[in-house]
Amino acid sequence: MSLKNAFAAVLKAMRAGKGLTQRNLAEVSSRTYVSKLERGQSSPTLEMITALSGPLNVNPLTLVAITLSAESGHPVNALLRQTQEELAGLTRDGILKNLTISSGDGLLAARPSSKSSSNRSATNAQQVEFCFAE
Repeated sequence: MSLKNAFAAVLKAMRAGKGLTQRNLAEVSSRTYVSKLERGQSSPTLEMITALSGPLNVNPLTLVAITLSAESGHPVNALLRQTQEELAGLTRDGILKNLTISSGDGLLAARPSSKSSSNRSATNAQQVEFCFAE
């Protein structure tokens, strides 16, 4: 199953399971776009995954984890354990410190940065950080 089709199945199942309609999700995007996502005709951006997670009342990481599980066939908990192991390695290697990100209680949390290390605007950097923060 492709990632687009996996996300389509996850989005449709979660929406239906929560008793929501495509129109309910259209509060964050158009109903036509939501329909395209659910038919696997479009791929969502990180910003859209974050926006869709609001009405679904789940963390964006939950949507991503379930999608990757559906695509790969690996259990969600196995993917999350692998992620925690990778985070521990990144912490040990000092990479999260270099990104001013803490692995705290096993969750990523953005810290305010005093300087920008990329060419993106501060607004875009905050959006990207928001996608990974709880």
